[in-house]
Amino acid sequence: MLKVLSTLLAIRTSSAINLFFYYVQKLPLIGKAIKDSVYARTDLKRSVAVLVFAVLLLWSLVSKLLYLYFLVYLPVMAMKELSYAHEPLTLFVHIFAIISFLVAGVSSANVLEPKREKYAAVKLMRMSPMHYMRAYLSYRYVVFLVSYVPALLVFVLLLQGTALQAVLLAVSVTAWRVLCEYFHLKLFEKTGIVLVKQVAVVWLVIIAGYIVAYLPLFLAKAPTIGPALMHGTVTLVIAALGAWAGVQLARYRHFREAVDAATKRDDPYLNVSSMVADAQKTSVAAKESDYSEETLRREAFKGKEGYAYLNAIFFARHRSVVSRPVYKRLAIMAAAGIISTIAMLVMGRMQLEFLQLELKLFFPFLPVALSVLTVGGTTCRAMFYNCDISLARYSFYRSAAYEHFLIRLRKMIGQNLLIAAVLGGVLTLATFSADGSILQVDTVLLWLSIAALAVFFTIHHLFLYYMFQPNSTDLNVKNPLYFIVTMVVSGACGFALFFPVPPAAFTSVVLSITCVYFLLALVIVRKYAHHTFRVK
Repeated sequence: MLKVLSTLLAIRTSSAINLFFYYVQKLPLIGKAIKDSVYARTDLKRSVAVLVFAVLLLWSLVSKLLYLYFLVYLPVMAMKELSYAHEPLTLFVHIFAIISFLVAGVSSANVLEPKREKYAAVKLMRMSPMHYMRAYLSYRYVVFLVSYVPALLVFVLLLQGTALQAVLLAVSVTAWRVLCEYFHLKLFEKTGIVLVKQVAVVWLVIIAGYIVAYLPLFLAKAPTIGPALMHGTVTLVIAALGAWAGVQLARYRHFREAVDAATKRDDPYLNVSSMVADAQKTSVAAKESDYSEETLRREAFKGKEGYAYLNAIFFARHRSVVSRPVYKRLAIMAAAGIISTIAMLVMGRMQLEFLQLELKLFFPFLPVALSVLTVGGTTCRAMFYNCDISLARYSFYRSAAYEHFLIRLRKMIGQNLLIAAVLGGVLTLATFSADGSILQVDTVLLWLSIAALAVFFTIHHLFLYYMFQPNSTDLNVKNPLYFIVTMVVSGACGFALFFPVPPAAFTSVVLSITCVYFLLALVIVRKYAHHTFRVK
């Protein structure tokens, strides 16, 4: 097994080094210094294999720390004042148990998950499926336990727990996940069902699990399983079941069938990027209904010329991918507004004191809501796939990047301001139905914030599209700088959610950032877009 494990680690470290070189090549300036021949430098890869292995182990610990902080510890501390009926440690264990035991136990099973490494080892290198799975599962769950112990120690001790509780929790989750691996394997053996590929079931469990996990943060009477899981007897039972499952997996002789089911050559899960690219191409492709007789007549674009004429034709002949998402959002928000207004009126008649809806409660949620509701990413992908992928190859089109940037910016801002107006109307109407008072400063601040955020996300998507050109010809997003900037903005939205500020301060910050971003985008796009806006 040690020889198989050594081969697996060699594959894993080599893949990590190749991935590092790939993304370094994408960086400006220094990327050109890395030649393609570096991928064949096996001597270089062997010399840094130990370092890469250490980084992989360290990442296992860091990923656990990030997961526990953002999904478990941060929500508990952010809602500490509202969830006073439960101890923070009890809530922490409850959320951790539901997500890591229930949700992950159903949605994740390494023994049946398609992986490129599994395909390369078993199908290409002709490794024994039984030897591969034994080595892989042994390594996986040893690292799993070793990385969870220090990660849980950090947060359990921060919540006034004990080191023994953290260790028992790490042992429990490891033993439970080993038991789940055996359950998935036996289910496949008896029925042929690969549970992790049952998308509807998996997502149903994920959504229900997260609701159950976070419900005690908002409802004082919601039960928690934290005290039961921290009981020594429960830990002992789970550890015993996990040890039994580990022995059964070590004795299991029919791994070939399971590995064959997870390593089919045409399985889209083996090439997720290709599957995503195909889905994205389908989502932004023009429909036959877009080319109606009305849109094909030149009279509809009379008075327009140049790039204004070109973009008017584009938007008219791609309504299904440009305008229809806007209409869907408007319809969903209008329906939600009507339902929430009726609900508020009914609840107000039944129990008036129950309604405490105030406009200031909505402010922390606005960045996340507008980032989801505004159209930008899909429109940019539609422009790339249906228009720019051909025209951006010509210098005259790239030289006029600032001109068509402004035309598209006006169009997209108009669409997103319409969405913002409906959202503002829905929130205002719901608040009015709850307590009948909307003539206040918070109403003005709310509308200003929504409008500013709609403009911000419009600029953000279009600016990144012109400056970083994230899409390649196969429509995959491959620019690492695009990921970094997107993650920073997403992190700022999450920060606003968990650390709310007064409405006046929130609106001032949003307006300031939007104005600065708007001006910077205009200047930078005008100066550099003719170099950066190109097909890769």
